[in-house]
Order: sequence, then structure tokens, then C-alpha cells
Amino acid sequence: MNPRNDPLPRAPEAAALERFMRATRAVNAAFDATRGEPGLEQDGQSVARSLERLDAALRELETSEQSLDAILSRRAGH
Repeated sequence: MNPRNDPLPRAPEAAALERFMRATRAVNAAFDATRGEPGLEQDGQSVARSLERLDAALRELETSEQSLDAILSRRAGH
């Protein structure tokens, strides 16, 4: 096995922060999708899918934020 290809063990804080950042990017992408492309009409199903994607992204953002907060609070001794 090549050690370069093995993922490095990460601290829980780093993993939680990475998850939060991914969730933030997903919310941004989902929000952009709800606005659609300029000049193009979206059908009702496309809009509904975009809104469902945004809702799921917002839930993941909330969950990842709570996880990150809990890890950081434990680390700080609160």
C-alpha cells in the first residue's frame, strides 16, 4: 500500500469543519439552482426539485453546524 494514498487521520474538529464547509457550498449551489438560468423558464417540477434540494442542504447545514459546535464546546471544556 502506498502511504500517500492513505487518508490521514483527522481530528474530529477538522472533519466537522470540512462537513460544515461542504454543507455551506451545497446550500449556495442549491440556492443558485432555485433562481434558474436567466431567460429560461422552469417548469413546476424543476422548481420543486430545486426547492427540495435547497431544503435538504439547509437541514445538512444545520446538522453539521450543531455537530461542529458540540465538538468545539467539548474541546473548550464547556
